[in-house]
Amino acid sequence: MTDRIHCCVPFCKRTRHNREGFSEWICAVHWPPVSKTLKRRRTRLDRRYRKLFGSNPFWAYKGGSPERLGAVRLDRLCSKAWTACKRQAIERAMGL
Repeated sequence: MTDRIHCCVPFCKRTRHNREGFSEWICAVHWPPVSKTLKRRRTRLDRRYRKLFGSNPFWAYKGGSPERLGAVRLDRLCSKAWTACKRQAIERAMGL
């Protein structure tokens, strides 16, 4: 298995190490065109998740507990924010 991941933008040949275990990444060339509001939203949601739940994944909490419900909700918002950033990076790279 390779220890490098490719940029999410199609046809971008940039790669980076994957020491943190991420599955997706946006390179430094395609990240700046993403709007500041999307970047801020993603950052704020990630910070909020880490502040409330640390590095624990939502499945570490008992099913149906208020902690798990809150963690699942924030995790979904974080993934939606990342998807929006990724979508905008791809669209702006393609000139849409």
